[in-house]
Amino acid sequence: MTSIVVVGAGLAGLRAAEVLREKNFPGKITLVGAEPRLPYNRPPLSKQFLAGEWDEDRINLRLPAEFHSLDLDFLKGIKVTGLDLQQRSVQLSQGTGIDFDGLVIATGAQNRQLPALEQRPRVFTLRTLTEALALRQALSSATSLLIVGGGFIGAEVAATAHGLGIRVCIVEPQQTLMFRGLGKEVGSAMTNLHREKGIDVRCNTEIAHVHDDGERTSIELSDGTTQTPDVIVIGIGATPTTDWLSGSDVHLSNGVVCDENCRVMTADGVAVKSVVAAGDVARWFSRSQNRLVRSEHWTNAQDQAANAAQTLLLDLNGKGADALPYDPTPYVWSDQFGKKIQAIGFIDPADKVRIVKGALSEGKFLAVMERENRFVGAIGVAMVPLVMQARTLLTEGASLDVAREKLAS
Repeated sequence: MTSIVVVGAGLAGLRAAEVLREKNFPGKITLVGAEPRLPYNRPPLSKQFLAGEWDEDRINLRLPAEFHSLDLDFLKGIKVTGLDLQQRSVQLSQGTGIDFDGLVIATGAQNRQLPALEQRPRVFTLRTLTEALALRQALSSATSLLIVGGGFIGAEVAATAHGLGIRVCIVEPQQTLMFRGLGKEVGSAMTNLHREKGIDVRCNTEIAHVHDDGERTSIELSDGTTQTPDVIVIGIGATPTTDWLSGSDVHLSNGVVCDENCRVMTADGVAVKSVVAAGDVARWFSRSQNRLVRSEHWTNAQDQAANAAQTLLLDLNGKGADALPYDPTPYVWSDQFGKKIQAIGFIDPADKVRIVKGALSEGKFLAVMERENRFVGAIGVAMVPLVMQARTLLTEGASLDVAREKLAS
């Protein structure tokens, strides 16, 4: 019987397994997950779940019956420790191995750590359900919170904690919150929104020193002030989970390097048939960008997993030449203070911003992103229908003039 192993039981791993079954793969599928539970949705961890509005059952990606209907050999609470491409086998933390005909690598990413704050009490990161439960418990008795890092996760945690009545300070070395994802102008508008809500936002600021008396951790900032919060959250980004692939001949460079069809590449630049990657861990060649790209967002994990699964099946059936390139229009969203923030396209902080609807000062607007007189993306706040229209226009390759005209009308 033909067998496929899916390493990683997050959104990408689950979606890959679903597509394999939807395409009538009749063989054995083994899904290996490091966490001891059914696959779950991560975006609510910083919002509804952290606020105590949702319970654990609410964040499941699929109902138990739906999951079990996939007929998977689900190995939960088990880590994969190695890969042998020649023998087509993965090694497990139990000391056993699993042979495969096809492999999906979907191990996601892991939080970056701050060495100065590692292993300290009441210092948290947020990526897993276990971390979310611990942070939620800590916030239940906290009156003050310091967030190190003002990206999307940091901003979402800030908004959630503020809603719980907690005094929040965000420390961010960039000039605005969410600078890398939104750029200076839109990032400034979001920074102003947080300040208007009562968040103490310290941009262009870093941690200078850490002092710990055994009970409380005090943080001296580069602006000369000192924070002694009840709870600290570190949100400084993530790195692809690829440590288990060391020595495997897989090309690792800011993730698992893949071709345009999501096939894994070797260190010698050879695409490996029937071995694919998807989600946060995958760095693939984008035709439209003419470069390798990697995306740590929900929509990409879902869509790339579907593409990777279809490539894998075509390879197994000897029809690999029919595989379609994966070249999506990126889509990201965030919910903060009751507003939906959406971004489409491969946005660069240096892109030119043109507001075509609303105004930055109103906290409700649509911005068209320009680069070299080309329409390359859009960012909207409280503009859901228009952002979806912009996504369609970008996918269709609309010109800058056409995009501005249609979105402004």
